[in-house]
Amino acid sequence: MKKTILIILLALILTGCDATYKVTIEEDKINDDIKIYTNSSDVSNANQQTIDKFNNQIMDWERGYEHYKREMYTTDTITGYEYTYDFTYEEYDAMSELRKCYDEFNFTYNSKEVSLNTSNEFLCHTYYPDVKNLTITIKTDYKVLTSNADSSKGNEYTWVVNSNNYKNKPITLKIDKTQKVKLDEEEKNPIDIKMILVTILFVLLILVLIVNKKKAA
Repeated sequence: MKKTILIILLALILTGCDATYKVTIEEDKINDDIKIYTNSSDVSNANQQTIDKFNNQIMDWERGYEHYKREMYTTDTITGYEYTYDFTYEEYDAMSELRKCYDEFNFTYNSKEVSLNTSNEFLCHTYYPDVKNLTITIKTDYKVLTSNADSSKGNEYTWVVNSNNYKNKPITLKIDKTQKVKLDEEEKNPIDIKMILVTILFVLLILVLIVNKKKAA
C-alpha cells in the first residue's frame, strides 16, 4: 500500500503518540490539518539516536508531500508537528488521506450537497497498532443532514480510531450546502457550568464568613 501521511505519522517511534486529522469543508475549498504529537517529557527524555530516526522519517515522507505546510506544534505539555493544506474539491476527491486508509472511499459533491462514505475498516491503523488514538474531525458551517460521528459539538463532527475499533470505523457524512448553520452564542463560547457553581459557592462562603465575623464582633 502506498505510504501516506497518516501511515507515516502513525509510525512515529516516540512512545505514547496521538494524532489528529481535521478536515474543514468550506464553500470552494477543503482544508487539511494534521497534528502528530507526544508528551513533551517523552521528547526531552529521548536519546539522540531516537530523535535522529524521528527526523529522518519526517524527511522521508515529506519528499512526496511537499504541498503540505509544516510547523512545530507545541504547548506546555505536548510537542509535535502540524501539517496544513488547502485542497480544491477535485483535489480532495483524488488525494484525500482518508481515501488511502479505506478500501472504499466515496466522495461526491455538487453545488447543493457534499457526501462522504467509506467502507468499515480503517486500514492505516493495522500497520501501527500501538498508536493510542487517531482523532478525525470534520468541521463545516453547512447543515449536516446525516452523520455517524462518535460525537459532535457545534459544527464539528468527530470519530476516534484506536486498536479496539479500527476494524469497524466507517465514516458517513452528508452536508446540505444550500443551508448554513448559525451557532448559538452558547455553542460558540461554551460556559463551564461547574466553574460557575464553584464560583457561586465560593462567593457564598465568603459572605457567610463575613456575616459570622460581624456577629462575633
